[in-house]
Amino acid sequence: KGNRFPLPEMSMVSVLRHEGPRRLILVRHGLSTANIDPMEYRIKPDHAIGLANPGADPTLLEAAHRIKELALTPEDITVWYSPYLRTQQTRDLILNNVFGSEERAKLRMRESFMLREQEFGDWDCMTDEEMKASDPIRFFKLQQLRGDKLCMFYFRYPNGESRADVVQRAATFLGKVYREARPVHLIFFHGVSQRALRMAFFNRSVDWFEQEPNPNNGAVVSIARDLSGKWQEAVVFPGTPHSASIQHHPSTDAPSPSNDTLSS
Repeated sequence: KGNRFPLPEMSMVSVLRHEGPRRLILVRHGLSTANIDPMEYRIKPDHAIGLANPGADPTLLEAAHRIKELALTPEDITVWYSPYLRTQQTRDLILNNVFGSEERAKLRMRESFMLREQEFGDWDCMTDEEMKASDPIRFFKLQQLRGDKLCMFYFRYPNGESRADVVQRAATFLGKVYREARPVHLIFFHGVSQRALRMAFFNRSVDWFEQEPNPNNGAVVSIARDLSGKWQEAVVFPGTPHSASIQHHPSTDAPSPSNDTLSS
């Protein structure tokens, strides 16, 4: 009997040519309004927080210049981005300054909710006093774990996520990357999710995640194979750190140093 659900015809040549990604370029969003004034998180949902200067952020313009120097071929690129406003504004500003309108039309654009920032749930932007008042039992558990960063990796915020949850969805997202036919992936997302993707990609330890600081705003990291075929990562542009007097999330990480090469 014939196959009731025939598979689409694919030549052996097209199957053999798909060897997975050749390069990943990771971009953290630019300086947001909440990076300047974290009280923004109390009046706007996280996904609606935009850039402080969406039309001319100097850090993102420099990031675009550095990416342009990589001389990427538009037909080879899939652009991935978080659905959050600040990442989409970062995407637009950088792409408009890297590619012309005709070149940009050749890019493949893909939104993925799996690239969103860690969700801190009910405790997002709360002080310790507010967290304790809202859920004293869970807050007591948090206090027990704060002395051990490895334990903090597994702590799930009320109606939110743990860092382990973010790494798990980053690993799932990488499956989408490997199924994508184009070899170069330009990814616009967030600080914790950037670390999570690198941890999942290189099979790194929990200890590495907790010691690795968040990337700066506008930081660009490239992951590519070296001449021996081994995956390596390097900082294309270190971005610009921001300083704020009030922390956004219950566990905010320090910005990354301006090193040229990241350990793998």
